[in-house]
Amino acid sequence: MQVNNKFNIGDKVFFIDNKSKAKCDEVMGIVISVNANRTRVSYTLKEAAPCVDEEQAFATESDLRKHVFNDLIEFV
Repeated sequence: MQVNNKFNIGDKVFFIDNKSKAKCDEVMGIVISVNANRTRVSYTLKEAAPCVDEEQAFATESDLRKHVFNDLIEFV
């Protein structure tokens, strides 16, 4: 089995924290969980939340904004 993660240790990621605030933090560790139905990749961070799932981590502030506001952009 091969697991491909989007980010590496030391990379900066943008995400929404548990207080619904946009944050940027540095990846300190990579957690991979594998079961019969799913492979889950999460990142432990230097200062923020205990971890963030890969689906909720973005490489740039612009990518995070697109994820959050995509539905609104379609209506403009």
